[in-house]
Amino acid sequence: MIDTHAHLNFDVFKDDIDDVFERAKSEGIESVIVPGVEPFNLNSILDFARSKKEIFCAMGIHPHNAKDTNESDIMFVEKNSNDNKVVAIGEIGLDYYYDFATPDEQKKIFVEQIEIAKNKNLPVIVHNREADDDIYKILRDKQDGNLKGVLHCFSGNVDFLEKAVNLDFHVSFTGNITFKKVNLDDVVKKAPLDRILLETDSPFMTPVPFRGKRNEPSYIKFVANKIAEIKNISMEEVISMTTANAKKLFGIISIILFMMFSSVFLYSQNTDADNPGNEEFVNPFHKFIGIGPIIGYNTIVEEYQTSKVAQNVTYEGLFAYGGSVFYGLLDYCLIDATYIYSKNTKITIDFPTIEPYTFNIFELSSNWIVNPYSRVNFFGTIGYTAIFSTINKEEKDASYINFGLGICLNLDTKYGLINGLLSIKINQLLSTLSTYYPPNSKSPADLTHYFSIPRFGVVFYPKFK
Repeated sequence: MIDTHAHLNFDVFKDDIDDVFERAKSEGIESVIVPGVEPFNLNSILDFARSKKEIFCAMGIHPHNAKDTNESDIMFVEKNSNDNKVVAIGEIGLDYYYDFATPDEQKKIFVEQIEIAKNKNLPVIVHNREADDDIYKILRDKQDGNLKGVLHCFSGNVDFLEKAVNLDFHVSFTGNITFKKVNLDDVVKKAPLDRILLETDSPFMTPVPFRGKRNEPSYIKFVANKIAEIKNISMEEVISMTTANAKKLFGIISIILFMMFSSVFLYSQNTDADNPGNEEFVNPFHKFIGIGPIIGYNTIVEEYQTSKVAQNVTYEGLFAYGGSVFYGLLDYCLIDATYIYSKNTKITIDFPTIEPYTFNIFELSSNWIVNPYSRVNFFGTIGYTAIFSTINKEEKDASYINFGLGICLNLDTKYGLINGLLSIKINQLLSTLSTYYPPNSKSPADLTHYFSIPRFGVVFYPKFK
């Protein structure tokens, strides 16, 4: 689950924020979005978001602060919305229940921040209290196909819900849908499941059965359960859909992938046992330098293209073997250098090769681990391959891109870490080779091919004292 709106930077959490996060993770919360409120506090929200990988934030100024907002505050929102921890512009909008700022003052900064969101291709998180008509009018006038967002803590009627959905907006529900005196059942029932998000609005809007106490992300399950009850569907379906909605709207998947690929600049690998306070967590399966053998099953798909004929030929079941050296660049990333030898001894009747030929395959790959602190790791890989092959009695080489997926089992011993690896890599030729002369032809054919190699390996990472 993703809590798309929680004010965890408020002072009410300062004494037990780590405990709050532990409870959230135990309930299946994978990410939390902390919205901006006060202009003077936006910088601290960024620092707070950077403190934990699960936290993201929104840059924005709440309508309560519209009266005291100046141009430099708006510029600060615009400048810092480029940070990779910022997933939205918010919390922005209109609030006519209180009179901290006039409607015109609120509308001015609301519109200015909408423009920032459109320019930055970020969604908006909209606060609305007793301002349905003006909220709708502004969003409608600004919707040119580049505006997206969510009406947070939605409490409007069915008519306003339909207008919001027609504007391509999402709605998020919080603990208020569990209150006996707040009847939002019809609204929840008619809200399309692919437009619903979950939120707690912590520390406010605490759901039943904890109403009256401080709200926190771990209570979001009660909101999901109430939606499931009203819609007469399973809670698992609500969780699955709302999580997917949040990731798509706020681009959280893309941000996580970006952070993984740029983590060499963002994370330290200090594992000094005498200095454990320098890092939040020490990887129990830390990998430094490893080496080991691999065996595989090589499938070669070739395409021969001449001016008159194009034909595909597939050679399956070619035995492949070699070895790899791994270097742990950081917890999330391993670099490997791999050599594989494979020999094609298969001849086709319809389109025979001139003679058997060998392949010397050299791969340099980066392996990106999704869950580096688990005993079983899942990873994706991408890199460069050079293949030297004997075709037509000449040594030929070509450049390839390699990519694939894999899984490894970590076994810790007193001598070091042993990895059992199972993966598949595809090596795709980046160009063509004019190296093959078809029968009865004096002109060479353009040859292109790719190699698909499922492989098993064992890698040993010795312990260094």
